Amino acid sequence: MDKTIMIVGHPYWKDSVANKAIVEEFLHLNPGAVISNISELYPDGNINAKAEQEKLLEADNIVLQFPIMWYSCPSNMHKWMETVLTYGFAYGHGGDKLKGKRFIVSFTSGGSADMYSRYGVQKMTIDDLMSAFVGIPNYCGMQWGGYVFSGGMMTADNTDEEQLATLRGRTKDHARRLTNLIQR
Repeated sequence: MDKTIMIVGHPYWKDSVANKAIVEEFLHLNPGAVISNISELYPDGNINAKAEQEKLLEADNIVLQFPIMWYSCPSNMHKWMETVLTYGFAYGHGGDKLKGKRFIVSFTSGGSADMYSRYGVQKMTIDDLMSAFVGIPNYCGMQWGGYVFSGGMMTADNTDEEQLATLRGRTKDHARRLTNLIQR
């Protein structure tokens, strides 16, 4: 079976509800997966490039998990990419270490999915937002594995059990769709 690493880049991890539940359910469905939660591992923002690169070398599938923030991934995920996916490792002369690995993006938004359409509030689709992420595996010799997106993943009241139960169901669905995408 393929080895999977999930890089979690939620900058407000302690307050996360949906992304935490997705990661928990993903681990339940994929007990051999490795989770690298950059907010927990590097709260000061000083990412250990060598340690993260070693994890990537062991994986067949690389999954980025994050909430959309300002039409992209959060800044800590950008910093992770800038620090870890370096010249000589991920691209450039000798930078073939990730060649052939599958690159998958798994992300959420607080706003509903229907906001992301040409006619919705955002005036752009999720595919529009993913165009930069499609370039990453291409540049690094990896395979684009696709993405899993779930919108409306924020509750108005984290003490409302009915809202939380609905959200938990949606996070389980997200983790199942991600697992199915990896197993293709």
